[in-house]
Amino acid sequence: MHRLIRVLEATDPELAQHSNRTADLARHVAVEMDMAPEVVERVGIAGRIHDIGKLFISREILEKPGAPTDREWVELRRHPRIGFDLIRSKVPTAVAKIVLTHHERYDGTGYPNRIKGSDIPVEARVLQVADAFDAITSRRPYQPALPVSYAVAELRRCAGTQFDPEAVEAIVALVHKRGRLHRRSVEGDALKGEVAV
Repeated sequence: MHRLIRVLEATDPELAQHSNRTADLARHVAVEMDMAPEVVERVGIAGRIHDIGKLFISREILEKPGAPTDREWVELRRHPRIGFDLIRSKVPTAVAKIVLTHHERYDGTGYPNRIKGSDIPVEARVLQVADAFDAITSRRPYQPALPVSYAVAELRRCAGTQFDPEAVEAIVALVHKRGRLHRRSVEGDALKGEVAV
């Protein structure tokens, strides 16, 4: 796994930074949800490599400033499966499954397998809210960094559809306990629609 992380850091430092922030936040969410230490550990490990499949997605698509086309979305949605295939013989099976399922949605409309609710590993449900929070509050090619208050509102709006409601409430509790988790500047209009990650 350390070799995989080094490859990620060398190939795409920005993606590696996002993964590190996401992993750290996901561990805190898991602790807030009173999960067992081994679950917290799996969340952290998976968080560090959850987007490793993006190394095999076209940079043109990943760095595109506008919304992806239908064809580009098909390509983007391949990254959990690519990541799973890349790591499954190198990490524990449970960690590989988290990477595979981190874009499944609570209502069953996610990808790659359209599983839902408790069929999604709890670690993946935790990782998903941390991933979305960091995506919203960080500058991305297609959007500026948005305020923490906006991220909280979006996660709450999508609780029960895109996200596990318990994981959402855990991250909201963390925000209230610690104040602003990330100090970010606000630029441009607020993101519309579902949380884009």
